[in-house]
Amino acid sequence: MKEKVRIAIPKGRVLESALDLLRKSGFIKHSDEDYNSRKLIFNYEDDNAKLLIVKPWDVPTFVEYGAADIGVAGKDILLEKFKNVYEPLDLGIGKCKIAVAVHRSINFGNIAGEDAILEKSDKNEKIAINGNEVNNIRTALYLSNNIRVATKYVNITKDFFKKKGISVQIVKLYGNIELAPLTGLCEVIVDLVSTGETLRQNNLLLIEEIALITSRLIVNRASLKTNPKEIHNIIMRINQNIKA
Repeated sequence: MKEKVRIAIPKGRVLESALDLLRKSGFIKHSDEDYNSRKLIFNYEDDNAKLLIVKPWDVPTFVEYGAADIGVAGKDILLEKFKNVYEPLDLGIGKCKIAVAVHRSINFGNIAGEDAILEKSDKNEKIAINGNEVNNIRTALYLSNNIRVATKYVNITKDFFKKKGISVQIVKLYGNIELAPLTGLCEVIVDLVSTGETLRQNNLLLIEEIALITSRLIVNRASLKTNPKEIHNIIMRINQNIKA
């Protein structure tokens, strides 16, 4: 019996969109509920692919080493952890951005500006900052020396600030990045931002976008050579659905 193509799908926020795309492309036939369990491998007889459900940061590793033929991975992960895989398609799902943010009360040389409006709420104090003040904060930040930045995107952050000629001290965190400036751990964070609601609720201000992020289809290099017809067929059918 012919071996099915193995596709690594990330757990979490992209899972539903990835399943929907594979379903519309004709590779799986079951509802989301049938893939939502503690099982990690799904190989239904009437599906045309075997699904591996893995943590998002592990998808490129599974694909690079051949445990999966194809995977769905966020561009943020591909930028942070270079892997020797093909990246033929931008799937257009999981849209967000990697961005630089600071606490609204930060004072880089007293540059908040006279027009800043202090708004008090029941939970905390929020400063309403206009576009010019964002520019002032960004300029003052980039003129500062040895800024401490909290992030899980160490390589992306290093490259970003290096290109600007700015010396930074990076504190690597694995979660709750927004907590770092609230507790004095750092002045700045670099993190993934979707709607920006988490930043707003924690009184943080986005001052610059580093990269726009979407999920990408990635392919194992050996699989493409040993099974080119089927792999190219999958890429073509998914691409047709994206365009549709």
